[in-house]
Amino acid sequence: MVTGRLAPVLLFVSTNVFPFVSLPLLAWAWWHVSSGNTAFVVFVLGVPLVFGYVMPGVATNFVRRWRFTSGWRVGEYYVHHGLIYSTKMNLVLILAMHDLRAIDGAFRTTAVIVLTGAATAFGGWWHDLHAVRNGKIELVGADGVDPERALATFAPGSYFAIGATFAAISIVAWRVLSSNAGALWWVFGAGLVGLCLVPSLVFLTLDPRAASTIVRKFHRESRT
Repeated sequence: MVTGRLAPVLLFVSTNVFPFVSLPLLAWAWWHVSSGNTAFVVFVLGVPLVFGYVMPGVATNFVRRWRFTSGWRVGEYYVHHGLIYSTKMNLVLILAMHDLRAIDGAFRTTAVIVLTGAATAFGGWWHDLHAVRNGKIELVGADGVDPERALATFAPGSYFAIGATFAAISIVAWRVLSSNAGALWWVFGAGLVGLCLVPSLVFLTLDPRAASTIVRKFHRESRT
């Protein structure tokens, strides 16, 4: 496990340096892998960018399940939160999906989805675990439960769902956009809905406290 002075340095780099340095490199890499398919590059970088603002924004500013305590923030999360999600999710995906034309059957498709989900689950949990230990993330309403144990109840499964869903929608997007780039906007919208919906259902299943918070808020507003 990473301890001492190394963990804060790695957290800083992964949050504040890596997203800005890696974005142009990832854009170039996807451009190369997709043989210059601009529509697919926009999809694969843009969908997690929007997702990274919408869903963590809901979790921190509406559900208030956790909050970030340092860095450039708007409300309870980072100003560049979408960029963080997009670059980290795409790093995992391009390592698993570096040959788009080779993903041509059920076995390979399933393998890419499971591999991307597993790598995202480990990376997301590992990052958040050390962020909690170093005071960069505070879990809200742990009800006396150790924060690291509380994190372990929902983070791995939720991150797996994020990575696996992203891989699945990206495979579908490639199959559509490789022959019809004009379909970008409806593919983008459908992919974003899927990426928001599936991991959210998994998260709410694994974290009943967050689900009950949402129910209480809607019930309170419906009575006003």
